[in-house]
Amino acid sequence: MPLQNTITKAATYLVLLLALAGLCSCAAQVPQPNAYLPIPNPAQLKWHKSEMRMFVHFGMKTFYPNSHHLGSGTEDPNRFNPTKFEPKQWVAAAKAGGFEGIVLTTKHHDGFCLWQTQTTKHSVKSTAWRDGKADVVRQLAQACREQGLSFGLYVSIIDKNFEHAGSKKYNNYSDFYYDQIKELSTQYGPIDEYWFDGFKADKLKINYKKIAHLIRKTQPHAVIYDSGTLVKYIPDRCLAWPKHHGGVQPDQNYRQKINGVTRWYPNEASIILQGNWFHYGKPAVSLKKWKKYYLQSVGYGTTPLMNIGPNNKGLIDQATVKRLKKFKIWIDSLKQKTTPIATANHTRLNAKKFQPQNITDQDFETYHATDDKILTVNLQLTFPKKQNLAGFTLQEYITLGQRVDSYAIDCWVDGQWQEIVKAKRIGYKRIHLIDSLPATNRVRLRILSAQACPLISTFHVITK
Repeated sequence: MPLQNTITKAATYLVLLLALAGLCSCAAQVPQPNAYLPIPNPAQLKWHKSEMRMFVHFGMKTFYPNSHHLGSGTEDPNRFNPTKFEPKQWVAAAKAGGFEGIVLTTKHHDGFCLWQTQTTKHSVKSTAWRDGKADVVRQLAQACREQGLSFGLYVSIIDKNFEHAGSKKYNNYSDFYYDQIKELSTQYGPIDEYWFDGFKADKLKINYKKIAHLIRKTQPHAVIYDSGTLVKYIPDRCLAWPKHHGGVQPDQNYRQKINGVTRWYPNEASIILQGNWFHYGKPAVSLKKWKKYYLQSVGYGTTPLMNIGPNNKGLIDQATVKRLKKFKIWIDSLKQKTTPIATANHTRLNAKKFQPQNITDQDFETYHATDDKILTVNLQLTFPKKQNLAGFTLQEYITLGQRVDSYAIDCWVDGQWQEIVKAKRIGYKRIHLIDSLPATNRVRLRILSAQACPLISTFHVITK
């Protein structure tokens, strides 16, 4: 081959390689949208992604069973005797129900402590159970971590035993309570969530600023359900009290004013699935009610604590375990994969990184985006054939902030679009289950208004 031809060919290859490299570089440089502040702290984002955590009320009231859950603080520690206590069974039950973690009542209002505390004798140390050597908190924490579940602590602000008996060691409740939080924060490994019950908290003289500093230093990755007590001092990773137990309202707004600053402050629902927090011989509520609670919490964009109280043997009832398994089967049915083709009337810089097909992969980390100034968009799903619909699941990519203010969902029926849903906020997740939906092969999500360019992670059709 002549030298000139060889040089020409090499130059052509070089030009092509440089062009290809330029294209790759351009693709890599397609910027993601700027965050629309505030955004969730990593601990809050982990909480959102967990979707459900199991609340476990277990303590002295388990052995003084009735429908009143407060306790008096004068209970006999030797009544606490869970002869078959097995935390691995609790963890297995939580996993069977689809829960990402467990939050335990380490101390409820009666003041009885489930760990080897040095602050009071009103604890497992004073029981005959396992010669006073057992530590429910440590054993459950270990069982959770072995099976990959998060672990959280409920530590009642109220302490009826301290009110009744006082303390020879402590002159005031604030120091007493601080030392309890310090023990739990420094001796039991990583804590994923603190749950502070704020019942009458305003009447107690507790140094919440000091507690907040302790948590910030010792457990930097924990989210904090603060009941309004700690958000003043740790405003970047708290969860709000929705003013009642049970589900929450739709259209959740995570953006709340705290001390004059807009913060990420989502509500955490707390829901009773069995007993009145503590087990007192009553069966779990019906599966139908479980589903309703799920749709009124997870389906409205919040992560609930769903409470199941172990019995006085230290085990979750077998009938409850069976219901947990059925509950998980139903939840999984809402996520069954569908294979539509997704299209959009606008995509950010026409970049593959933000393609509409991202909304169908059920991966929260991928999303469709528009250009910065485009605050409305139509996203359409087209199926090869008609589908019998049961509802829809939506997700916003909240890592970069909550944006959507209103949206609608339409079905293609008899040659025209028929509006099925009209609602406000999406948030981390929004589930619409609807009776008597028309069969169709085309559905459309219309983002009608947003505070910044909408980022849609999921538009999923639930089929029958």
